[in-house]
Amino acid sequence: MAGRLKRKGFSLLEIIAAVIILAVVAAATVATVAPMRQKADDKMVIQELATLNSLANTYFIEYGSFPASITSLRTTGYLAYTTTEDKARYSRLNSRYKYDRSTGTFSEK
Repeated sequence: MAGRLKRKGFSLLEIIAAVIILAVVAAATVATVAPMRQKADDKMVIQELATLNSLANTYFIEYGSFPASITSLRTTGYLAYTTTEDKARYSRLNSRYKYDRSTGTFSEK
């Protein structure tokens, strides 16, 4: 009686089952991470606004008036502007927030 040879490896059905399980896990992970990303972005906005408003108040204490714009904070050294990352951050801050010189406050556009 000749026996069948035992083959090593996975069947097509086992591979499909593993792929389906991985797809479900990946979908669940994406669904969980997306809201966290939005929360992180919201917290970043709050932090950046607090920093800019603090810098404007520090400028007021030192010079007796609020800065004319975010550019004034940059040119007087309150905001770093030496590296490529600094310049990109300044550009992002400048385009993302509006400034009220009369009150010295930054807010979202």
